[in-house]
Amino acid sequence: MDTSTSTNHGESNNANANGGFSRRTFVKGGLAASVAALGGMALSGCAAAPASSKKAQAADAAASADEVTARLVERVHDANLPDAAPILPVEPPASWDDEADVVIVGVGGGGIVATAFLAQQGLKVIGIEKEGQVGGASRHACTFANVFGGSKDQNALEFGVPAFPPDAKEFTRMYEEQNAYSIDEKFLMNQLLMSGAACDWIMEQDGMNMECFGPIWHDADVHSGKQSVVLGMNNPTNAMEAVALATGADIRLSTKCEKLVADGDRVVGVVAKGTDGEERYVKASKGVILCAGGFGMNRDLIRAYLPSAYEGTVQGGPMPSHTGEAFRMGLGMGADFSGFDSWSCWEGAIDEETAGGDGQFWHYFWHGERQLFHNPWLIIDKRGNRQPYFAATQELFANPGGQMGDLSNCAAWMSAVGHHVYSICDSNFPTTVFEKNVLTDEGTDRNRIPITDASTLIDTKGLVSADWLAEVDEAVERGAVKKADTIEELADMLLLDRDVLVRAVKEYNELCAKGVDEEMSTPYDPTWLHPVQDPPFYGAIVGSQMAKTMCGLRTDERLQVMREDGTLIDGLYANATTAGGLSGEANYGCFWNSTVFGGVGTSWITGWIAAKSLLDA
Repeated sequence: MDTSTSTNHGESNNANANGGFSRRTFVKGGLAASVAALGGMALSGCAAAPASSKKAQAADAAASADEVTARLVERVHDANLPDAAPILPVEPPASWDDEADVVIVGVGGGGIVATAFLAQQGLKVIGIEKEGQVGGASRHACTFANVFGGSKDQNALEFGVPAFPPDAKEFTRMYEEQNAYSIDEKFLMNQLLMSGAACDWIMEQDGMNMECFGPIWHDADVHSGKQSVVLGMNNPTNAMEAVALATGADIRLSTKCEKLVADGDRVVGVVAKGTDGEERYVKASKGVILCAGGFGMNRDLIRAYLPSAYEGTVQGGPMPSHTGEAFRMGLGMGADFSGFDSWSCWEGAIDEETAGGDGQFWHYFWHGERQLFHNPWLIIDKRGNRQPYFAATQELFANPGGQMGDLSNCAAWMSAVGHHVYSICDSNFPTTVFEKNVLTDEGTDRNRIPITDASTLIDTKGLVSADWLAEVDEAVERGAVKKADTIEELADMLLLDRDVLVRAVKEYNELCAKGVDEEMSTPYDPTWLHPVQDPPFYGAIVGSQMAKTMCGLRTDERLQVMREDGTLIDGLYANATTAGGLSGEANYGCFWNSTVFGGVGTSWITGWIAAKSLLDA
């Protein structure tokens, strides 16, 4: 792939002076160490056309590509950028290398659920996974959620939103209001109505030792404290993989789907390339399900389909594998898209490009410096004005999905001048960070609290450790976190006006001395008011990290991929977040942490729904 295009920030895609990579170059580089830690993933180029009539087919493909891309560019500026352009299908080969009933592209959370379910029904299933292990981003999550309700576990607890028993129409009225009435109602209601059965099937599988607490399920080891919430879905992911393998599924790791194979208007298979570099044409007699996640690591797609995220995010995500080829393949089949400019994000991401850092667009979200700057210190914009900080202890309304305020923080901070804020603390942070009351007792996400207990960490393959202070020091060394002996020096390192930062620190320290925040409409809790007075001083440019790209292929309510004219593409299904629309249009930051099902639930539940729909077709 060519990632050398310039951006509207005037930035180069070349490696920076420190040997790192600009956030415009990560699609094909700059993440080798992180990728190796995750088991590796294929990053090979586009597949060749079938051998017969190569010249004629190349000419036809070029004409078709021009036609498909031209129509997209009429609708979406930058849809023809190199890594955003549609990937066109190829014709069936004279003979297939492999055959299956169903091919699953992407064996992350939703993909492993779809693979296991269909194999359990007696179908021959081949799962294509470009990473070295299954599970994708789901493995790294804290919980599984279904805020609507309707499963057996939730019914036993008499849980439902907004009331029990759950009512899909009542929930839809509430949810549409909070998503600008821009979600297709039939599509949304079917996901709600099928979510209970999806959760039931998932939780009933062997090894799924999950405990239900109303809107969420926790792995039993995580809930008991035996295991940290880091990689909190590791056990359930492994259990679902075991179910898939036990029922005969063929899961091919370190194998990338290069293109779809189409016979006329129907998808009939894929072209896959493994570690040997050989292309294999894999037939899917009943269909292909795209479960490859979103495109939060593809700046060209972000620029085209999520323009506000292109300005607002300082880190991509959720994991390096989310590069969007499956979305582009669907577009190449003539699919429509849904959820334009909708995306969810996480707080605490540090800008590693503007004023130092390694220039990479992805860092693990549990790292020590991230936990440090998740917290309410002195947070200002370029002009020195304090910026809000929401927490569940303060404002439950700030996140109608029941989160802890972090999504609202992201929206506020990304809306500041320059699309980021500056977070400042002093040398007392190793102690004062633990004095801040930033979570409710019943809160499950502990990402604001630095990791200190190594005994509860499973093998993270080097992604994070319990030595959070060492990780802060590493961030200082690479220039992501600034450390200075004076406030003036810190201002220089953050590219702030000296007088602006000196004044902001002075006023904040006076407020801390009072012990009461009389400035902000949502005031700081008294436990947050720690002055910036003892050198050395620390600071970072903070924004948001891409969590989920909620723009994806448009589907019907059964998750069959749809064209712009409303007709369905035979043989092609997609789960979220390869499919879009579940958060509506132009949803800035997504208060619901992507959807009613959170992150993991969105993937797993819609993976099951797509598989069930294909089975019943």
